[in-house]
Amino acid sequence: MINVKKKIRALEGGSFVKGQLPPGCINCRKGAELFFLATGKCHENCYYCSLSKARRGGDIILANERPITNFSGVMLETTNMNALGAAITGGDPLHCIDLTVDYIQKMKKEFGEKFHIHLYTPGRYASEENLKKLYDVGLDEIRFHPQNKEQEKAIERALFYPWLVGAEIPVIPGNKKETIKFLQLLENLERVKFCNMNELEATEANFEKLKEKGLELKSEDSSSIAGSEELTLEIMEETDFNISLHYCSALTKDAVQFRNRLIRTAKIVRKPYEEIQDGMIVKAVFELPEYFIAEEFIDILIEEYEVEQEMVFLRDDKKIETSWYMADVLKEILFNRFDIADISIIYEYPTYGRIVIAKTSLRELELLEGLTSGEQED
Repeated sequence: MINVKKKIRALEGGSFVKGQLPPGCINCRKGAELFFLATGKCHENCYYCSLSKARRGGDIILANERPITNFSGVMLETTNMNALGAAITGGDPLHCIDLTVDYIQKMKKEFGEKFHIHLYTPGRYASEENLKKLYDVGLDEIRFHPQNKEQEKAIERALFYPWLVGAEIPVIPGNKKETIKFLQLLENLERVKFCNMNELEATEANFEKLKEKGLELKSEDSSSIAGSEELTLEIMEETDFNISLHYCSALTKDAVQFRNRLIRTAKIVRKPYEEIQDGMIVKAVFELPEYFIAEEFIDILIEEYEVEQEMVFLRDDKKIETSWYMADVLKEILFNRFDIADISIIYEYPTYGRIVIAKTSLRELELLEGLTSGEQED
């Protein structure tokens, strides 16, 4: 095989690629990949595993952040983000092969053959039988993260099928020789197409074990491990394999992948009064005094203040939601005429559970503005 010299190209978010990005990564960078966790169970016990303690080892299934018990949850999350594909992960998805196969088959049937699905596995359960099951239901791309020689043989077994075969590994500082040896193994198999080289990242689940290995953070405000990026670029510059090499930085996961997924989702799930700011949903929320009938209050807003009906929403807990700018314009009326104690401007992710990221009090802002104005007059 003739080696063709490849250039290292910089990507948004501090990532780099030498060769071609695999389709799963292209979709992921667009924020168009459904995250599907088939199980929290895995028998490898990698010290650097970033899976949270709450999920590790459990019989949990997630479609993005949503816990699910059947395929309707997958349909909802896929629709909410207009997903172009799915990433099947774990744990080890092959630990529960029948469940994994069932969900892949349903995804392909519901969303079509162009819905690209890739799967991560160390390879422990990548037997000929299990690989055939995955291929037969339409898996497009399989990524291996082997922990021993036996699991490396699973990569060769996967090459029997005409899907995309690659690897995905964390780059551990001090492991240059071992990393290059693994890349050479992939190169020698000839039909392996790529290796994703992830920046090693600290989480609450692995931080103590990483420290025991003498690994340190890049900085106090970073989750990245010092030396991981430098080693990856060093290997990419010094080697010239036919397989594509993709360095995926920790920043990419938040600043590119997750952010783009939030933006895609927000555009679809936002209500008329909700504004999108950098992937977050922004709105106003307030509570009426007990003596007010909420429906009558909404009628007053519509009839007297010309607020459109779709711009006001009464929640089950009797709190009112509206646009933040409308609340800001009408705050004096809301505070004085309707005796509303406070109005909160809420910033939340458009994901399952609508996690609140930040909250601002209009009452406190008004008081602060009054104090500032008074100081300027003095």
